[in-house]
Amino acid sequence: MQILQIASGDFFSTYGGGQVYVKNIVDEMICQQYSVQVISFVNRDSTVEKKRYKTIDLYEVGNRGLNELQALIERIQPDIIHAHSHKAQIVAIGRALGIPVIVTAHHGGIVCPAGALLDCNDKICRTTVSHNHCLACCLKNIRSGRYWYPFMRLLPQRVYRKLGRALEKIPFIPFITPIGQTALSIERKQKEWKTIIEGCTRMVAPCDAIAEAMQRNGLNKEKVTILPHGIPLPTLSSNFPPVIEGKIKFFYVGRICYVKGLHVLLKAFSQFDNPHIELHLIGGAGNKGERRYEKRLKKRYASDTRIVWHGKIPAEQVFEVIKPFHISVSVPIYLEVFGLNMAESLAMGKLVLATRCGGAEMQIEEGVNGWLVDPNDVEALARKMEDLSNHFTSYDPTHSTQRVISIKSHCNSLIKLYEAVTH
Repeated sequence: MQILQIASGDFFSTYGGGQVYVKNIVDEMICQQYSVQVISFVNRDSTVEKKRYKTIDLYEVGNRGLNELQALIERIQPDIIHAHSHKAQIVAIGRALGIPVIVTAHHGGIVCPAGALLDCNDKICRTTVSHNHCLACCLKNIRSGRYWYPFMRLLPQRVYRKLGRALEKIPFIPFITPIGQTALSIERKQKEWKTIIEGCTRMVAPCDAIAEAMQRNGLNKEKVTILPHGIPLPTLSSNFPPVIEGKIKFFYVGRICYVKGLHVLLKAFSQFDNPHIELHLIGGAGNKGERRYEKRLKKRYASDTRIVWHGKIPAEQVFEVIKPFHISVSVPIYLEVFGLNMAESLAMGKLVLATRCGGAEMQIEEGVNGWLVDPNDVEALARKMEDLSNHFTSYDPTHSTQRVISIKSHCNSLIKLYEAVTH
């Protein structure tokens, strides 16, 4: 069976959990000697460049190569395509060439025009996609957009979309262009989603919550396979570090960005003044907006010496860095479909304190290997952290490690899925 993996952007990037995941499954499939090839997308003014990665072919597609994707896939002649990005385009190509396409939903952006299934009130969205439902959320993501919403919502959709098409014909105008094209972007997302759900062979949902969101927006339940991600297991010892003089070391691993809820975490942590606790933040910002967010948080909590900012570290060093810490804190305010940081923490025998964000409920059993609180609930998070810092003593790491899915087991499940749809 010839397998083609469509990478989540740049195959070699570690910006998000989706990119790390794709590299993990490709590495495991190579290890298990499956016939696999990769298409990766790079932000360069180039077409298609063929490279070798370990023992396989890897094709880097630049900005000028996107129109060549169908011809490239036709030359590769895969038996199965697994799409992690460019999903609508890949599904359409698969239909045209008669090749089954598996699509994995790595985040809410697969269906959500605003990108995260987070509504304008910072709550996980539980409505269907439509112009009326999505306009406020999309405008909120544009600087000054929320101030335009009372006016833009009065425009008929037809007129608003016509405005967007007119703006495409002239040079970009800051603020005006993105605000004026919002209705058009919502319509395009709806069209992309329709292409995906009508043409994909199977949709992989890493958690129940994203499966429900996709079905709510028209995906046939028969096409959905619930399959939580697996991770490479650590070779390090999973012995739980001793709690010395009651000093609990909380830690966070991941992107420094708003939807990850770090403003909620820091506000909760700052509410109690126990000097015997620490909060270690491991990760970096990936774009201008995230860097502004990180700068604001560092400035606001600069006087709290219990907070340690480690910055971004290579993915292969995560297990070593978190080894001396005790409790992982993951508090997304949006629908997070998996939570790589939670899986890595559990694999190291750590406890996890997380929000009910979708992926957490699939990994955390309340009171056994961690705890769950509602998203955006500063008071509940603060109470739980304070309670843990006052009463926590020790922990058996096997309660956490036995609940982690290995990348080997996960890839075996994927191969079974591939075989099921190709026979």
